Amino acid sequence: MSEKDRGPQLSPEAYRTLVEGVPAVLYIDEPDDVSTPRYTSPQIMEVLGYSPAEWDGDPSLWVNQLHPEDRAGAVEAHHRSNRARERFFAEYRIYAKDGRLVWLRDEASPVFGGDGQLLYWRGVMLDITEQKEAESKLRWSLDVLRRTIQQRRELAARLSSAQEEERRRIAADIHDDPIQVMSAVDMRLQLLAAMPQAATAEELLDIQQTVRDSIVRLRSLLFELRPLALDREGLVPALRLYLGHTAKDDGWTFEVKDGLSTEPPPELRATLYRIAQEAVANARKHAEARHIEIAVATAGDGVTIRVTDDGKGFEPAKAERPEPGHLGLSTMIERAELVGGWCRITSSPGRGATIECWLPADVRASSEAETG
Repeated sequence: MSEKDRGPQLSPEAYRTLVEGVPAVLYIDEPDDVSTPRYTSPQIMEVLGYSPAEWDGDPSLWVNQLHPEDRAGAVEAHHRSNRARERFFAEYRIYAKDGRLVWLRDEASPVFGGDGQLLYWRGVMLDITEQKEAESKLRWSLDVLRRTIQQRRELAARLSSAQEEERRRIAADIHDDPIQVMSAVDMRLQLLAAMPQAATAEELLDIQQTVRDSIVRLRSLLFELRPLALDREGLVPALRLYLGHTAKDDGWTFEVKDGLSTEPPPELRATLYRIAQEAVANARKHAEARHIEIAVATAGDGVTIRVTDDGKGFEPAKAERPEPGHLGLSTMIERAELVGGWCRITSSPGRGATIECWLPADVRASSEAETG
């Protein structure tokens, strides 16, 4: 192609304007061991705070300003490309003149003469600090997400274990009490059916009382599982029934305060009931409480439930390292955290205990948490 066919040629000033308008540092380096700068574009001032004269005048400046953790890798990449006379590429941190730490992507290609001799390196340095910071934040977010997911899995596993332990206890109660009692009643009725003449009013009344006692115990187990009032009447009525039933057996007093603006959805209602149930069970079994108060209230975009007793109290650290039979404390915390809420336990020996939990209104509890 002739010079005429090429069209109008750019002037040196036009080339300079083109080079200096690129949003990166363009450079030409000598093909020596230290890659002595031959030309560095003015963008070096904006990126690193050095004038082209300062940068070009000190061949050791690049190495000296490299971050200590990146220096060996960048210098080795430089020497390797020099030896092989192949493209140089490195990403590294370097200190600007004012002390700022800047991430650079540095690429250079060898330029050869007609005889194959390496004439110089033609390169570009691009400031990628914002990109690296965004990547760092993303990695941090992903790490937090992974830890959160793992924690939720661990919470779910511990909660499931506690629930299975509770199911085994209830199954044992059913087997050891109502089933055995009713089996004994069945045997007595079979004997009476075989010898009706042996039946007396006293014998029948005794059987009737045994059956009634078994029904009472079965109703108690029903409260341990899921009372019908929770679905039919709501959370507060179900709590009052539960406390009334247990207080009658144990002789303590109770109060339930209703601060709900609306009835919680079924999933949230079930989780709140389970937390209250576990708090009351701990107060009954371990605190020797004489009075228990439950307060339920709408709070922001969720519901708080606070259970207070006048028992003998305990060290809150026990909630993190529960003793055998005290699993309810850790289960309450895990149950709340599993659905995105929180649970705080305040207590000290001789001063009773307060257990307060907040759960979000959009609880999507697992079926394990719903049915407990």
